[in-house]
Amino acid sequence: MTCKLTMTLISESQQGECGDDWKYDLEVQVFHEELLGKGLISVPKHILESGAVREPHGAPLPVVLYEGECIGELQLKMHLTATEVDLFVNDVGKINKEISIESPLPGTHKTTKEVDIATKVLEAPRILNKSAVFTLRVRFTLTRD
Repeated sequence: MTCKLTMTLISESQQGECGDDWKYDLEVQVFHEELLGKGLISVPKHILESGAVREPHGAPLPVVLYEGECIGELQLKMHLTATEVDLFVNDVGKINKEISIESPLPGTHKTTKEVDIATKVLEAPRILNKSAVFTLRVRFTLTRD
């Protein structure tokens, strides 16, 4: 049987004092003993007010990360880079996160997992002592034929 793993962005938010011009990249690699697939979603600069939780800017299309033989539990390595865009020096936060997703159980055709990934972003120059936390909610769907 074959499986397909799809990544969909569900929501974006930021809370803090850095500003409201944001862009971000989410890269995911899929492993099961070796690298099976990868994908990247890049969201360009847009306005995201502090405290707002909303659909990702531009409604990025889902990305297929892996399509192939159903081989058991998959390991996903996520890397998020969130940038608050400034005139002179951008404020950047980066974070890595690892999760696993099980193959669908017999009798089912789909496994879904929603994950939040968040990074702290510090205002540059650091003498201003301002910060924000950027959070992205991502849905991973593993379907079996």
